[in-house]
Amino acid sequence: MLAREYRLPAQIKLSHSRFFRTDLFSVKYTKNELPVSRFAFLVRKAIDKRAVVRNRIRRVFRSCIEQSLNQIPPGYDMLFFLEKGIIDVTRDEVLGEIGKALSEKGLLVLK
Repeated sequence: MLAREYRLPAQIKLSHSRFFRTDLFSVKYTKNELPVSRFAFLVRKAIDKRAVVRNRIRRVFRSCIEQSLNQIPPGYDMLFFLEKGIIDVTRDEVLGEIGKALSEKGLLVLK
């Protein structure tokens, strides 16, 4: 479970944000003035009507971010919009896609 300090509150508006998209997800991100990066995950009902499936997708994605947390530089707010193709993808593939996408945008520092 992602610790509370790394969760992006729902009432936060991402102003002056940047956006990029992959096959599995889209990300809206912006700088914050905090010593940590915060994350939120949005899974639409159009992806699957069942809450069990949507929550599982959210948990898998959250665990991938948690595993990569020490490589993500502090000071960012990131909102992930998960796409329909994410249902059939394994956790390792999701982790690889997150790493590749974030490193291309300079949001992942390989240590």
